[in-house]
Amino acid sequence: MKILVTGATGLIGCHAAAGLREAGHTVRLLVRDASRLDAVFAPFGLSGGDFEVSVGALEDEGALDDALRGCSGLLHCAGRFSPDRRDAAALRQTNVEGTQRVLEAAERARTDAALERVVYVSSILALFPAPGPKMRASDEVASPAEMYAATKADAERVARAAQSRLPLTIVYPAAVQGPDDPTFSIGPKLVADALVEGSVLVTDGGLPTTDVRDLARVFVAIFGGAPHAERMMGPAFYVEHAAYHRLLRDLTGRDLRAQRLPGWLLRAMGRVGDWMGLLGRPVQLTSEAAAVLTRSVPVDDDEARRLLDCPPITAEDSFRDLIAWMVEAGHVPPEAAGRIGPGPT
Repeated sequence: MKILVTGATGLIGCHAAAGLREAGHTVRLLVRDASRLDAVFAPFGLSGGDFEVSVGALEDEGALDDALRGCSGLLHCAGRFSPDRRDAAALRQTNVEGTQRVLEAAERARTDAALERVVYVSSILALFPAPGPKMRASDEVASPAEMYAATKADAERVARAAQSRLPLTIVYPAAVQGPDDPTFSIGPKLVADALVEGSVLVTDGGLPTTDVRDLARVFVAIFGGAPHAERMMGPAFYVEHAAYHRLLRDLTGRDLRAQRLPGWLLRAMGRVGDWMGLLGRPVQLTSEAAAVLTRSVPVDDDEARRLLDCPPITAEDSFRDLIAWMVEAGHVPPEAAGRIGPGPT
């Protein structure tokens, strides 16, 4: 199968593209800047020359049509994240309008019956907060006020509407992490900060996390023709914050401090962060981040786990490999990682 992958220079996209190619598919990448591909795929033993490359942007309908021509599969991973309120318009342009354009192009590509399978990578934030003790793919789309989550919810409505017209599967990853992250995204940065500062936030609740390598294996199974539901949560492990503190201590062998804050106080600090953001100051803790940290629940990922060709990666292995890669990549000094050496195990 020839599969077009959007967002291939991001964490999810590069792992997915490498996995699909390894599975024997021909992979075409839609990218803005092809010069980045060699560096992005070097950790996988690949280069830009191992893929078909189509240069273009989500805003360009003609580029989308050209990129999809001759493809029988589409994996839409492209998205934008930022806590900066000044990026609100850019987030909406990429996450909502970009998704709508990609799926409209997929509908046009279906006119010659060439496009057989489409996968859209959504987010648990499109359904957040969960209506019960476990988040499910059947949950209704949320109506969040927070900037990033609102764009994911609106994009989710676009995707669900398109399911009546396309062979479209929607996958909802939790917080995604893993080695070989070309963007060094917000989740790994928080882990790195905790290790460098020697202090781990411990608050109410916990966080579901998706290892990107498991997510890529789910995509390989879907494009390989495995029967599956039209919506599914990404594979994810759930770790309470107190357990996360113990996990980092055990993995590194370091006596990391616990920075204990009740959930209500963290959410209040997040609201202050929102106001600082409106004043143009860079912030990490927003009301959106505080809500996710303190009000997340486990996800029902049985369908995704059924598609995996091996047991899912454990929380211990995921964090160990992430920290080892961060040391190897220079994001964390070796002494901050304690007994964890460089390179994923």
